[in-house]
Formats: sequence, structure tokens, C-alpha cells
Amino acid sequence: MSDTSLIQTLRENERDLLQFLAARLKSAFTAQDLVQDLYLKVRGLDDQDDVRNGRAYLFRMAANLAVDHIRQERRRAELLAEAGDFLTGGLDPATPEQTLLAQDELSRLERALAGLPEITRRIFVLSRLDGMTQRQIAEAVGLSPSAVFKHLRRAIDVLARVRDP
Repeated sequence: MSDTSLIQTLRENERDLLQFLAARLKSAFTAQDLVQDLYLKVRGLDDQDDVRNGRAYLFRMAANLAVDHIRQERRRAELLAEAGDFLTGGLDPATPEQTLLAQDELSRLERALAGLPEITRRIFVLSRLDGMTQRQIAEAVGLSPSAVFKHLRRAIDVLARVRDP
């Protein structure tokens, strides 16, 4: 399989892309991971003939990957902070009754989530737990952004009905 011109442009600009991402992310290791992700994304593009300025296109893709990475890391940090607060007693201690009610609600939500169609459940998890945008999810699961929105809406509606009967 011969390399496309965009892959060739990526190889020619790999060092610049690494420096660009390392400066944005303050991590050479993360920059290397994202350049690899960029390579895989470029490899998976169907029509690369419409790209007029390959270098600019690659740097825009790299910038988008960096923003997505920062969002995901921020979301993970928020979740870890919440969990840490709970585990270290940063939150008010729950009464036994509150704990029982919370466990019951969690069980109902887990059952409702398990009852969703596989694709709807996967889209919900990618959105809420992995912090992916609807556009990213659409690319990952091979659906249109509007279809992803409908699946998310369905999952949220089901979980809301279970949570607030």
C-alpha cells in the first residue's frame, strides 16, 4: 500500500508536530501518543484529495486532538476529585437511610442502563464517562451526529424517568 500525500506530509512534519503538541500539553510522551493517534486518523480518512494545504490540515487536526485530550483529562480529574472527596470524608457523611436510598437509586439506574440497546449504552458511556463529544462519538461508532444525539437523548430520558419516577 503506497502512502498518501497526507501521510507523507505527516512524516515530513512529524518533528514539528511533536514540538507543537509537547508545547501545548507540557508532555513529550503525550505528544508522541497524539501524533500516533493523528497518524491513525489520517490513515483512516476516505478522501484526502480535497486537502489543499496538508501541513495546515495536520496541525489543525493535532490542535483538535490536543483540545480533546485536555478535556478528557480535565473530566477524569474532576471525577477523581469527587471520588477523593467522598473517600476522605470531604462530603458530609450520609445517614444509613440516605446510604440505603442512594444504593437503591444506583441499582435502579444500573438496571435501566443495562436494559438500553447496546449502541445506546455505548454512546452514553462514551459521552458521560469518557468525555467524548458527539462528533467524536459519531466517528467512533460510525453514525451521524444527529443519530448520536438521538441515542443520548433516549438514554438520558430513560435514566431520568428511573431517577425521578
